Amino acid sequence: MEKAELVVIGAGPGGLSAAVKAASMGANVTILDQNARIGGQIFRQFEKGFSITDAEALGKDYQKGQDIFERFKQLESKITYLNRASVWGIFDHNRIAYARDGQSRTVEFKNLVIASGAYDRPVPFPGWTLPGVFTAGGAQNLVKNQRVLPGKKILLAGTGPLQLVVAHQLISNGAEVVAILEAGDVKGHLLQLTKGVIGNWHYVTDGLRYMKTIRKAGVPIMRNHLIIRANGTEHVNEAVIARVDENWRAIPGTEKTFDVDAVCIGYGLVTSTELTRLAECEHVYDGSLGGYIPVRSENMETTRKGVFAVGDGAGVAGSEVAVLEGEIAGIAAASSLGHTLDTEKANEMSAVQSRLVRYEVFRRAMDEISRPRPGLYELAEDDTVICRCEDVTYGQIKTLAKREGIKAKDIKRETRTGMGSCNGKICSTILINLLHDLSAQTREQPEGLNIRPPVRPVSLGVLAGTGDNR
Repeated sequence: MEKAELVVIGAGPGGLSAAVKAASMGANVTILDQNARIGGQIFRQFEKGFSITDAEALGKDYQKGQDIFERFKQLESKITYLNRASVWGIFDHNRIAYARDGQSRTVEFKNLVIASGAYDRPVPFPGWTLPGVFTAGGAQNLVKNQRVLPGKKILLAGTGPLQLVVAHQLISNGAEVVAILEAGDVKGHLLQLTKGVIGNWHYVTDGLRYMKTIRKAGVPIMRNHLIIRANGTEHVNEAVIARVDENWRAIPGTEKTFDVDAVCIGYGLVTSTELTRLAECEHVYDGSLGGYIPVRSENMETTRKGVFAVGDGAGVAGSEVAVLEGEIAGIAAASSLGHTLDTEKANEMSAVQSRLVRYEVFRRAMDEISRPRPGLYELAEDDTVICRCEDVTYGQIKTLAKREGIKAKDIKRETRTGMGSCNGKICSTILINLLHDLSAQTREQPEGLNIRPPVRPVSLGVLAGTGDNR
């Protein structure tokens, strides 16, 4: 069995920042990353074979990534980076199980930082499983890292600033964006947004840059609109949209149809908390932060001593917040391991915590605009598939939801919802919202599906491997 002083799961903005900061204080750090290279989704590096001809065109995220990569490189002697390491379980006695190189391995940690990130919020509507319907993150990954467009005529539907980022990237790479649908009521929250940007002026600068690209291309931004249906047989070829009220319910008679060959859906992100839940950290449900989130101290430590959580996996707030949280967690984790917390590091932590407060004001304003309303989960029809892995429809769930006292785990047992290869990663969030909207769960803290290892797909051959490290 391997042993590590500090293990960091994930090498995106939060995990990488934590690792670098802890290593700079003398801690020996082991990073377990399921990707081939450091960076995560936001700072993802290009695969071999791609060359950079215009770094400025790749945006600020690219440069921020290069800066942290350089700091990582300077501390490589203190950091063990294990790529393609898929963590599938966290067990008693501070043991982590992960699959790598065709074997299942175990590492025992003293302290742990979990930076598991988040994923696109799944929203079921008629036609959402058609080829050509992408999540915003999936489309962004295609464009940024593969230089491939998801289509030629694209509709963007969702809420929040990521819509503008993805539109900017698509247009800059030659796509025709037919429209951008914003479900939220931006005009009704202008005062809150104005307060939020004070001290965060770079958000305004970035937003204006994206808007310049969008306006130059003549793309309409249709506020208070949703996609209600995607039509097609073997591929999406039409998108039906409608104006919505304050609860995001479609207003009859406002429907319009666009000819498209791709649709990008971006209704925010959902926290990936499988690992913090396996670590038995206490969680609360906060829909505005992406669902279940671990309870944390100001130093990012969870209710389990020595286990820290940072980034979007601990509450969706963006890459800049993830970097700051990672720095705080790295300093706190290294300090608790006995590495000296000098005056400089203490002052640095205090300054970072102050910056987080400024970001919090802006985030709260954006959350109020983009918080999913009930109408979003009322788009599905009886034959709309909710659980793709097990082919469970909305009609099946609706019938069961009428039972008094029904819970998500009851529906899982009866329909196999959440038992597929994704371990309920997609359908569990949908199920929680559907149960709430169907009045089966009205509590502030809804019950979801239980989490059990393995939380990542791992073959029986790997689990039964006979390598040296078993």
